[in-house]
Amino acid sequence: MGNRPEPALPARLPPEPRADARPLVTLLTDFGTRDAFVGVMKGVILARCPEAALIDLTHEVPAFDILGASFVLQSAVPYFPRGTVHLAVVDPGVGGSRRALAARISGQLFVVPDNGLLSYPLVSGRLEALHLVSEEAYRLTPVSATFHGRDVFAPAAGHLAAGLPLGRLGPAARDPIRLPIPRARRDPAGNLLGQVVWIDAFGNCITNIGSAALEAAGARPLHVLLDGRRLPVVRYFEEAAPEEAAALFGSSGYLELFSRQGNLAGRLAVTPGRPVTLVLRGDPPPATSGRASGS
Repeated sequence: MGNRPEPALPARLPPEPRADARPLVTLLTDFGTRDAFVGVMKGVILARCPEAALIDLTHEVPAFDILGASFVLQSAVPYFPRGTVHLAVVDPGVGGSRRALAARISGQLFVVPDNGLLSYPLVSGRLEALHLVSEEAYRLTPVSATFHGRDVFAPAAGHLAAGLPLGRLGPAARDPIRLPIPRARRDPAGNLLGQVVWIDAFGNCITNIGSAALEAAGARPLHVLLDGRRLPVVRYFEEAAPEEAAALFGSSGYLELFSRQGNLAGRLAVTPGRPVTLVLRGDPPPATSGRASGS
């Protein structure tokens, strides 16, 4: 999978939680919903904190896509109040030597395997505390070799939601795994070079070219090049013709490529990692197939 951009923070942060507010626990996994895995984890959390409100961020992260999961996690985190518990389990190393971690980052709590899932939250926020999830009293026993989401991470999330201090889960830890997060760069002509980093359910292709980079460049976007195709840059979806391929800066704050009322990723076989050029000024490079539209 390709690398992900640093998600932009929202213009307005959510209010501080009330003292009597229900504890919030978000869940993010690559488990899907066909099996009972997610439901079992929710049961484990509620057994320890019956009053918790459980929020599904997504369970459709592509299998084993740790960096993609980290991107999606951070894209949601800023919209939750401080003290929310974020449980994220994308864990190809389950049963192996990777650590289980609980962290507090800028007032938010995280329970994750130590495999890079914290990469984006650590870039966007301030690490305030980090502990191993190792105390047997806060796990299910025996711990299985294949379902640490149930036996290790969900119990820890439930106890944190119920008010357990972070440090009770285990000793302090250091040096969580951080995966590299490259940024868009300028080419000699002044254009912005990036890549597709995430594909949503509509087939929209999110890139790592942010609106902040465009503002820093101080130039007007002309068009986007994707495999030699020229895609116009529009302000909103309806400015493109039906099924036309185009680009805009979406709610994430990053350049997105789309096909209006169509699936661009499916139509053009776009996958994460595909290079993208945002042409800003000067004579554009020659296009091999013209502006993309239609079938």
